[in-house]
Amino acid sequence: DSRFASTATREPQVTQGNPFQVEVGLVFGGDLNADSPIEILRFANRVPLMYQQGGCLLTKALESVDWKRYGLEQPGGRGIPKGPAAVLVHLASTNVQFTSEAKEAVAANEEVLEEIRRALLEVGRGLKNHLKKSSQRKKAQEKFELINVILPEISKKSSQLLGREEPDLAPVITQIMNAVFCEEELGWDKERKLATCEITVFNYTARARAYTILAKWPESDSVAMKENPMGGRKEAHGLWAWRLDTLNPGASATISFSLSGLGRGDWGDTDIFFRGNGDIIGATKIDEKLLEELRNREALRAAEEEVRSKDDPVIDGLAERAEDPLQDPAREKIFDMGSLAPDQEVVE
Repeated sequence: DSRFASTATREPQVTQGNPFQVEVGLVFGGDLNADSPIEILRFANRVPLMYQQGGCLLTKALESVDWKRYGLEQPGGRGIPKGPAAVLVHLASTNVQFTSEAKEAVAANEEVLEEIRRALLEVGRGLKNHLKKSSQRKKAQEKFELINVILPEISKKSSQLLGREEPDLAPVITQIMNAVFCEEELGWDKERKLATCEITVFNYTARARAYTILAKWPESDSVAMKENPMGGRKEAHGLWAWRLDTLNPGASATISFSLSGLGRGDWGDTDIFFRGNGDIIGATKIDEKLLEELRNREALRAAEEEVRSKDDPVIDGLAERAEDPLQDPAREKIFDMGSLAPDQEVVE
């Protein structure tokens, strides 16, 4: 359950007369340990390489990258970096050169190393942009929360001193912030034994906005969405979407839903995504490619389950019918067409 994922696939190349292709994937955040070296997953022709990590070309390519530029700790600028990340490197080739017959590590090759390095730089740039945006969102979120606390207090005290009604602060916050914010709050309804979620989107910009808000929820056979006033639709397993057609300047919209089948404290975190123009502080723009890949995998799993669970009358009992062909009604009709004697002619 990572917070960020990036992949890169290089174009096929040729080295020493053998074609090869490099694929790299990087995940960051989530439950990964931030105080230990990153996890390295090495593959050659889809086979995992479990041993001799230090002597492998795939590891050396990773160590050659200056990961400090991309947000990971790397003392000395070389070696395996530290941070909450995992990197997968896959080398596909018609002839992978290994260091030994045990095939535990890939042998040195400058052309292959350079291709792996370029792929790592590509996913590294994606990580750098992600961390930069996360930092900007965090600062803007702190500013937003500070303004939401201080301005109402100033307004309240000033109104009491002057004996006037409190003014509408939305236009003031709009001028100061000029951004769209999203806040989520998870709770527990102890009377109905339901886990609750409220997502509020604030439009503190000078023009109307339209978004699709998506939220992750722990969907399973025992957990179901109980209340969902805004409806929406299912985007993928554990991912629900709601459409906000018009969010006027200074206005806010709240999405609420509840889940059954959970206990108190079972649901402590969720991820909010969005579709639309302009960033939302507190939410992440959905990666449509990853979402489509997720849907394809779900469709494939569903098809496999259907094939496994479907009773095919033709296949069912095939072995028994093979022992005695006349037990098959369809074949009985064929064998029950009579026979011709050697001296019998066919009359048309």
